Amino acid sequence: MAYFDVHVVDEDQRPLKSVRVVLEFVGIFRGVTAEEYTDSEGHAEFDGYDEGTIEVFVDGSNYGTYHYIDGESITITK
Repeated sequence: MAYFDVHVVDEDQRPLKSVRVVLEFVGIFRGVTAEEYTDSEGHAEFDGYDEGTIEVFVDGSNYGTYHYIDGESITITK
């Protein structure tokens, strides 16, 4: 199982608190979604999922497809 972090910031690189982040795990046997809210530093942490391809949604908008690797972090500018 893997750990993955999504960091959400505004255009000035300030962290955004209480933003809804949803990961949609892509693949024939995956079909799972996970939801977390960002903390005061703008981080939403996901733990316990298999590595693989994910789509990242922030407050309902799609912010792209990424490959979920243990320990990886991505930054989304909203």
